[in-house]
Amino acid sequence: MLNSIKYNLSHLTDFNGRDARQTFWFYVLFLVVLQFAIGLISSIPLYVGMFNEIVSAIKSGANEAEMSAEMMSRMAESMAGYMRIQVWISAGMAIVTVGLLLASFVRRLHDGGFPGWIAAVPAATELFSAAYSIVIIDDVIAVMGQAMDPANAGEAMTLQQEVAPYSAVAWIGYLVVIGFGVLKSQAGSNAYGAEPVRH
Repeated sequence: MLNSIKYNLSHLTDFNGRDARQTFWFYVLFLVVLQFAIGLISSIPLYVGMFNEIVSAIKSGANEAEMSAEMMSRMAESMAGYMRIQVWISAGMAIVTVGLLLASFVRRLHDGGFPGWIAAVPAATELFSAAYSIVIIDDVIAVMGQAMDPANAGEAMTLQQEVAPYSAVAWIGYLVVIGFGVLKSQAGSNAYGAEPVRH
């Protein structure tokens, strides 16, 4: 596994040749774990902030009803700020991930005898999703605020339904990567080079 990661990191700009399935999927696993770890670490301030709000409300001696209303308001404000930061972090991670994965996926496509331009589909869908997340963050925060108030639940649901189809665009790219990534290698040499060595 470490050899696959080292190999792919040292060939980030090499779009020629072929990569075996094992080499590709160990590298993808590494990228998924890396994204998960960064996402988890970047969400820690959100949870710490929410915990601090609860502790502050308890220390102020507020009764349960006051605490609930005040906390909901302060938590909503804190969450809005953290969500904006999280969206920018996620968009940055998406761009970095596309850059880290692109050449490896092109080589994997070559291994199956497919042209590398197919890699443009997952790259475009991932970049679109990242940009769209930035554009709609204020709407998402508004939906969250409306969802907390039962009187506005219908408006929140309508807005959520409008946004949902665009949020699914990234899945097109994921399915392309999975579909072509699991295909068998072409036996022997093909138009893109000799049969790859597993790393």
